Amino acid sequence: MRILRRAIVSLIGIYLVAAGGLFAIMWLPPSQFAAAAAHIPGPFMMVGFPFRAAWTIARGGSLSPGDAAPDFDLARHDKSGRVRLSQLAGRPVILIFGSYT
Repeated sequence: MRILRRAIVSLIGIYLVAAGGLFAIMWLPPSQFAAAAAHIPGPFMMVGFPFRAAWTIARGGSLSPGDAAPDFDLARHDKSGRVRLSQLAGRPVILIFGSYT
């Protein structure tokens, strides 16, 4: 019985360390997260770990609906130059974030 209890406590400890490590790498920039996540077994990330909740916490940011968007600078889609959000002040701007892959 003592061996079983010790084994269960050890497994819980290993899980907590692994889950903490995964949660910590979620705070990295996307390219670094992707490189690290490539080495993590998929079943652990999607089944054994509350991935969606942790991802929402790690990537949620501090903005709330209605807050002003932070200024940023991006290349134009047609590569003709760059656009800065602050240059568009006073005009309606729609920001769409997502993946189009």
